[in-house]
Parts: sequence; C-alpha cells; structure tokens
Amino acid sequence: MNPTVAIAPPPGAPLWCRPVYLVATALAFVAYAAVIRVALDADLPATLLGALANTVPVILLGIAIRHVVVHRLIGRSMLTQLVVHLGMGAIYALLAYGMVLVLLGFFVGKSPDGYLIRPFNKGGLAWQTLENVTTYALIAALAHLQAMRDTLASLGSVPPAAPPGPSSDADPAPEARPSRHFVRIGDEWRPLDWDTVVCIGGADDYAEVRTTDGTHLVRVTLAEFERTLDPARYVRVHRSWLVDIQRVTHIEPAGGGCLLLHLPAGPAVKTSREGAKRVRDRVL
Repeated sequence: MNPTVAIAPPPGAPLWCRPVYLVATALAFVAYAAVIRVALDADLPATLLGALANTVPVILLGIAIRHVVVHRLIGRSMLTQLVVHLGMGAIYALLAYGMVLVLLGFFVGKSPDGYLIRPFNKGGLAWQTLENVTTYALIAALAHLQAMRDTLASLGSVPPAAPPGPSSDADPAPEARPSRHFVRIGDEWRPLDWDTVVCIGGADDYAEVRTTDGTHLVRVTLAEFERTLDPARYVRVHRSWLVDIQRVTHIEPAGGGCLLLHLPAGPAVKTSREGAKRVRDRVL
C-alpha cells in the first residue's frame, strides 16, 4: 500500500468566471455610478462612463493584488506582509489614479486636438487617494480571507494523524510514511516537490514549507511532518524548524551555543542549543 496525504482542489468554474467575482464587479460599478450621479449630478451617459472608468482599474489591479497575496505573501512573516502591503498600497493608489485620468480623458475628454486629460483638483485628489487606499485594503483583506477559507474548506479530506503509540519516539517504518504531500498554489493543489524543499517552520496547527520556488502554508503540524520525513536528511534544529541539512550553504555562530544556518532561499534559520548539537554531530 502506498499511503498518500492528498487534498483535491475544490470544484468550480475558472477563477474570474465565478459568480462571486462577477457580483463584486457589478456591485463596484453600481456603487461608482450612484456616487457619480448624486455627487456630480451627471447625466446618464456621463454617469455610466465615469463608473466604467473607475471600475476598470479596480478589476485589473485587483487581479494583480490577489495574485501577489495568494502566490507570494501567504505564509510570509507579519512584518514582511506589512511592508509589502504598504508598498503595494502606495503603488495601487498611484496607478489607479493615473488609469482613472486616462480612461476619463478617453471617455469624456474628447477635444478637436485629441483626448484631454485633466488632473483632479485638491479636493478631488484627496478623495480619490482615500478611495484608492481603502479599495486596496478591501481587496487585500478579501484575498487573505478567501485564501484562508479555501484552505480550511479543503482540509476535510486530510486524514487525521494517528495518535502516537508507545514507540512514538522510534523512527516510523518506511511504509508508514506518506509518500506525497500536496500544497496549495494559487487556486489549486499540487504535489510538493521535495527536491525544492529547503526547510519547514511550525506555527500552531500550520507549517510553513519554504522551497526554492516560494513559501507554502499548509495545515500540517511540524511534528506530523517530522514523522513522515527522512531523519537522515531533515534535522530538527529548533522546536519551530526542520531543515534539510543538505541545503545548508554555510554555518556561523549565533551566540549562546546556537548556530545560524544559511539557506539558498529565505532568511537564515537560528538553531536552539540542542539543535546546534544535532548539527554539530553532522560535522566531520
């Protein structure tokens, strides 16, 4: 028998054809149209074109934001996510403002010499900036929530880990180790390529799998991972880290009897004293 830890991707239509995204697009368009109609007292054509000019940047940039959040940020440290979100929020505000100006000029700024692009006055610029920052925060929050919801909803097919028996400290038999693990990449589940795994960090019921291609957050505890991995290759260097000892590029002292393990992907990993001893046991 070849045991496998597998999670099937949730069924559904292609991502941007799903009803939730179509509804969100429609709601954004209607909201912009209502604001333009009431605030500017515009006629129907100007209202619809203005709403379209404001909705298009939200949809196009929203796709890019969601891609970055799901594929690049999920599983990163809180500090990294905060810094990236601050930078992307500023970029989003600038790009959205520029796109709105260009689209408004194209839709309603026609002149004998071409298209007239006029910047907003100070009040309009302040309002547009606040709107863009708020919209970015909403898109990013929804991307995080959806990624978390999809991950949790897909975990029902993962068999629970067997309770440890009297010989739980012993190395499990090879046939007891799952031969494959699947991780979420975007909106689908793919088998984890162990040749790319650098290290695995643990946080409560989740594990952060750091590979040469990126970082994946999976709902498998570090202890469960440790029971399925080859102890000759993966070393518990800290209560929160398993490291592929073959991936360590160089080692330096970190004080207090600890070591700093430099890896080809991500920041270095600091060992505990006990973990440093396990690493030193590998030194010839």
